[in-house]
Amino acid sequence: MKSLGLFLAFIITAAFVYLFGYNNSLIGINIGDTHYTIYLFVYSSFAFVFGVAVGALLMLRGIFDASDNYKKLKRQYEKTSIGADDSDLRVKTLENKIQTLEEALKKALEK
Repeated sequence: MKSLGLFLAFIITAAFVYLFGYNNSLIGINIGDTHYTIYLFVYSSFAFVFGVAVGALLMLRGIFDASDNYKKLKRQYEKTSIGADDSDLRVKTLENKIQTLEEALKKALEK
């Protein structure tokens, strides 16, 4: 599935370059009082690159959020597992004490 997405992205990019590179039409851009004439391919390329950059930044934000959530869940799991180990150790200690007391009671009753 990952390779299919990469393949489609490559095809879309190649189609973009072909369509806008094949038509070398000029467009006019007004910025303030100045007028610029540039190729449509250059203008579209800027829009394409900025769109890809914004998409990557949005994805990075999601990746960092997921990473933070993973770290929090890992710490919480470690705390719970340590608590479970402590309770198991306490139960074993109490069982050993009970066993020792039972043996002492049996010896006391035998005398």
